[in-house]
Amino acid sequence: MTSASQRRAIALAGLALFALGMISPADAVRRRDQDPIHGAPEELPFSEAKVAPPAYPADAGLIEFTATGRTRNRFYVDGTSLSVGPDEVIRFVLVVRTPSKVNNVSFSAVRCDTGEWKDYAYARTDKSWAVDEQAKWRPIQERGFNNYQHTLFAEFFCYGGVTSGGPLGSAETIVRNLKHPFPPDQHTPRNFNQFQQR
Repeated sequence: MTSASQRRAIALAGLALFALGMISPADAVRRRDQDPIHGAPEELPFSEAKVAPPAYPADAGLIEFTATGRTRNRFYVDGTSLSVGPDEVIRFVLVVRTPSKVNNVSFSAVRCDTGEWKDYAYARTDKSWAVDEQAKWRPIQERGFNNYQHTLFAEFFCYGGVTSGGPLGSAETIVRNLKHPFPPDQHTPRNFNQFQQR
């Protein structure tokens, strides 16, 4: 049982928070075993949309970007395929071109809120898609070589800093920023909010 002095201390602490405007009068006396606050937003579980792979990319729609770190490859996003779904997943076709001109094409996705990457499908030589039914979300890691996943996540697709957790904007905004990236700057991250203002 809680003693009278303990109950008095809890009540005084609640009133102090109320006086500072931090909680409402009802919350100041609410106990853990009481009903949750009515009308408060609840975090819903992630529900991933089912999206079929788009058409095989045409060269005219490819947007080249520079991956940080060392690489001998060239990297492209098909701007016509990029979308931001109702589940806030950014989906797009990625093309990795080797020095011998071989294209490795995938239908991929990024989750900004969790910092994860997923490859839904890979293009065959006949330009059809081989869907990976067992594809899983995997953490995006910054690498010293072929760092294209982290580059897209941190510099073009997702908010960083105090606003981290969501796509940088609409599909149109992200495509525009891929086409016209800010020059590298040691003091101003390329994924800062100014992207969305252009």
